[in-house]
Amino acid sequence: MKIEAVIYDMDGVIIDSEPFWREAIILTFKTVGLNFTEDMCRETMGMRLIEVIEYWHEKLGWEGKTIAQVEEELLATVSELILQKADAINGVYQSLNSFKERGLKLALASSSASSLIKTVLNKLELNNYFDVVNSAENLPYGKPHPMIFINTANDLGVKPTNCLVIEDSFNGLLAAKAALMKTIVVPEKENQNNPNFNIADFNITSLTQIKDLNIG
Repeated sequence: MKIEAVIYDMDGVIIDSEPFWREAIILTFKTVGLNFTEDMCRETMGMRLIEVIEYWHEKLGWEGKTIAQVEEELLATVSELILQKADAINGVYQSLNSFKERGLKLALASSSASSLIKTVLNKLELNNYFDVVNSAENLPYGKPHPMIFINTANDLGVKPTNCLVIEDSFNGLLAAKAALMKTIVVPEKENQNNPNFNIADFNITSLTQIKDLNIG
């Protein structure tokens, strides 16, 4: 099928926010007496913030703060870290400009909260690139459910089978595949040899490699 639109994930694709998420999760959960490791943080990669918190509340539990309070603190912490330290991942602007020059529609579909998406787009001066920007925060289901990608295709006015998704997480990849979309996966370094990512149409280590792909 001919590709008419490209849908970017945000965390780990546009911005290397995973270290900031891990730092924010470790700091925030420490305030309720939980000592998190980086491996524990990776366990919930690609999930929405509320799902991350509910997952760990059910698994480990805590007292002293509500789920809503922890969510608010974690979001504030990661937003501040991004404002202070974040840069676009290598190849982001190059790939966006390349797709624009080909006349493809562009969208952002992220599990992150709308407020955080706005923070990132403003910080990296990316607002003018995307025709559609969607957050899964208020959807009934997050990734790996395909709803966010199906909704984004509808908003773009493009059939799902004519969309290409760029993801970094397995949950995101599953969601894109379930939406019947073509996929590029750019796993973080620790996951580059993970056989789960073999379901992607293209598996690359950097966005700078996109120019060499025959995406259709």
